[in-house]
Amino acid sequence: MIPYIKVPDFPLGPLTLHPFGILVATGVLVTSWLATRRARALGYDLVLLNSFGTWMLLGGFIGGHVFDSLFYHWGEVMRRPQSLLLLWEGLSSFGGFLGATLGAILWKYLEIRRHWVRLRKAPMPIFPFANLVHAVFPVGWAFGRGGCSVVHDHPGARATAETWLAVAYPGFQPEAIDGPGTHRQLGFVTLIDGLYPRYDLGLLELMFTVVLAICFALTWRRRLAVGTYLVVVCLAYAPVRFAMDFLRIPETQGGDARYASLTPAQWSCVVLVLTAAAIGLYMRSLRRRGIDVEAPVRATSGNQAAVLEPGTE
Repeated sequence: MIPYIKVPDFPLGPLTLHPFGILVATGVLVTSWLATRRARALGYDLVLLNSFGTWMLLGGFIGGHVFDSLFYHWGEVMRRPQSLLLLWEGLSSFGGFLGATLGAILWKYLEIRRHWVRLRKAPMPIFPFANLVHAVFPVGWAFGRGGCSVVHDHPGARATAETWLAVAYPGFQPEAIDGPGTHRQLGFVTLIDGLYPRYDLGLLELMFTVVLAICFALTWRRRLAVGTYLVVVCLAYAPVRFAMDFLRIPETQGGDARYASLTPAQWSCVVLVLTAAAIGLYMRSLRRRGIDVEAPVRATSGNQAAVLEPGTE
């Protein structure tokens, strides 16, 4: 079994740094840096990329919390409606995807000029920047899921001691962070060989995301067709997440709500596959018609530090 990892908070003067927040923030910064680097190589406008990223990021955090509240904690919303505004109280990955998509759509039609939001003179294409972000997104997502794996906020169903990918939880209740078993200290990290094996879905998704990130990184020197990374991320993630959600804690044991025996994430996986298919067909039709969707986002003088030839970096 895999030991249960216990990482302490880090006091910094009047502040307390939590391992989850540190890893998520690191993931955002790394993704931003990689996206900017790749945008230079592709000759994209960095100012437009920054505004696109801002709209996506804000939409992702808002959508992630609202989706999590409405579909996983409806009782809490009914009891405390203001919880919808408390973005730090929970995030859903699919809610984040949906919110980021809505943010990108708003960016397509809106821009901020002199601190005012106004309609663009002409809509901007979404797919070049969306494809660019998804090319590097698995790297940042790995940091985020690393945060989930060290705080164990996605405990799964019970497993047997012979299960290779099970985590040796220290308590019968998944929220227990200490209990019987062997405790080993590795620097500031405590490794606990607990007596209650169960699946840790954050860790399982971290493993998948690391593999996907490595596969994508091996293609970064090639200039693939616009939409390729976006479609592949959706088609790769959906079946893996659909299967992993069968390892969630059953609803009868206090687990997430099911709708027609499936979790909200599993229904979202179905939508994700259909969306990926639609995007793939749409991008293919644009290429057949000879439409260059990258033209509006290419750099102009002053918005691009350096432009490299395709296939070089």
